[in-house]
Amino acid sequence: MTDKKWKLLGKKNVFDSKWLSIEDRSYELPDGKIVEGYYHLNRPDYVLILAIDKDKKIIVERQYRRGVDDFVYELPAGWINKDETPLDAAKRELLEETGFIGVGSKVFEIYPQPGFCSMKAYVVILKIQDEKVEEKREEDEILSYELIDVDKIKKMIIDNEIKDMGFLSAFNLLVNDSTN
Repeated sequence: MTDKKWKLLGKKNVFDSKWLSIEDRSYELPDGKIVEGYYHLNRPDYVLILAIDKDKKIIVERQYRRGVDDFVYELPAGWINKDETPLDAAKRELLEETGFIGVGSKVFEIYPQPGFCSMKAYVVILKIQDEKVEEKREEDEILSYELIDVDKIKKMIIDNEIKDMGFLSAFNLLVNDSTN
């Protein structure tokens, strides 16, 4: 195993949009070899929210995802704005998508696609407060949600109903965190 990083030699912008940019990068490997044509995806960091109510049920969303042309079970999630911490973004997104107010302080950092993307995901565990307000979703956030207990979620995973990598990673952190 080596501890030497690849050295970035150059990057050329290939594509830019509001939500992502793509760069063509070249690197020098630790052995001195030069490699080119490594496409790199830049996307904003985001939060995945494990929102848990007093009965230990978790908010699970279901929505259509065009990338896989299917309905997907997911956790509430969203982009982190430039002036926000992951915790603040999680509270805002939970409120916008579900109307629930969440409190908490536990944040984990994961790398969704580290081979070609610099985006980070922050798993935030929030306790749901009893009060609820009106949701304020974006126009393309057409989703439903329900509160589901941990055992049913485990069964949904085993039955291959939950396929979202972020959901699976976050849920694994929750069930293996001894401080919960």
